[in-house]
Amino acid sequence: MSETASQNVIMNRLSNTITLYRNSTNTLAGAPKPLLLLLPWFGAKPPAVERYRKIYYPYGFDILTVESSILHFLWPRYGLSYALEVLDLLHSEPFSSRPLVIHAFSIGGFLFVQMIVATLRDVPRYLGFKARIVGQIFDSLVIGDVELMAKGVSQMLAPQFLLPLFRRATLFYFWLLSAYTVRHYQSGIRTFWETPYHSPILVFYSENDPLSSYTEVEALLCTWQRRGIRVLGKSWKISRHAGHLRQHPQEYQSTLQNFLQSLSMIHLPSKL
Repeated sequence: MSETASQNVIMNRLSNTITLYRNSTNTLAGAPKPLLLLLPWFGAKPPAVERYRKIYYPYGFDILTVESSILHFLWPRYGLSYALEVLDLLHSEPFSSRPLVIHAFSIGGFLFVQMIVATLRDVPRYLGFKARIVGQIFDSLVIGDVELMAKGVSQMLAPQFLLPLFRRATLFYFWLLSAYTVRHYQSGIRTFWETPYHSPILVFYSENDPLSSYTEVEALLCTWQRRGIRVLGKSWKISRHAGHLRQHPQEYQSTLQNFLQSLSMIHLPSKL
C-alpha cells in the first residue's frame, strides 16, 4: 500500500509494523541518500511520531519507521527474531549501501540493543553494518534495575488504579522466567554499555523520568566518553518520558539539528 504521507514524502507500508517514508528532497549530487532508522516508543500515535520525522525531512532523509511490541521486550527471544528481521531488511536493496542514523525512543532502544546483539552473534552475515552507522540518538532510554523495568511495563499496559498489581505480576514473571528474561536484559545492557558502534551519540533524558534512572544514564554517557565516543547529553530537570519534543520543542529541535549538522553526511538545508 502506498499513499502520500507529507509534501515530497511517499509512505510505503512494508509490513504491519515497518513503514518506509521515501523523501524526494534532493541531497548532494552523487551522495547516497541518508536513511533514518526510527524506533518509536510503545503505543506511539502516528501524529506524535510524525513530529519527529518532520525534523528530518528537510535534510533529505528517507525514514524507516519500525514499531515495537511489548512482547518483544517481555519475551527477548521474540524481540531478537524481530531484530534479525529488521537487520535483514537493512541489508537488502534499496537499503544495503545507505548511511544510517539511528533514533530510538524508550522500548525502541531495547530493539536496537537486540540488533547489536544479533550483529555480534553473526559478524560475517552483518559485516559492514557498523561502518554504515554515522550517528545515534537515544531518547528516554529505560535504564535501571528490575524494579524499574517492572514499573515501566506496568505503566505501558495497565490503567492507573491497577499499576501496583501489574508491577507485582511483572516482577513475579521476571522471577519465574529469569533465565529467559532478566538474564537476557542484563546481557543486552552490558552489550549496550560496551557498544561496538563508536559513531557520535546524542542522548535526551530528564531527572524526573519514572522509567529511567538519570544517574545511570549519566554513568552510561561517561562510560561511552571514556571509550573515545563523541557523546552529547541533553537533559531537563522536569520533562516527560518520550515527550521532550512536546514539552521543550525549541531546545529539542536545536539540539538535534546541531547534532545532525555535526555529522559529515549531513548538510544544512536551505530552509528549515
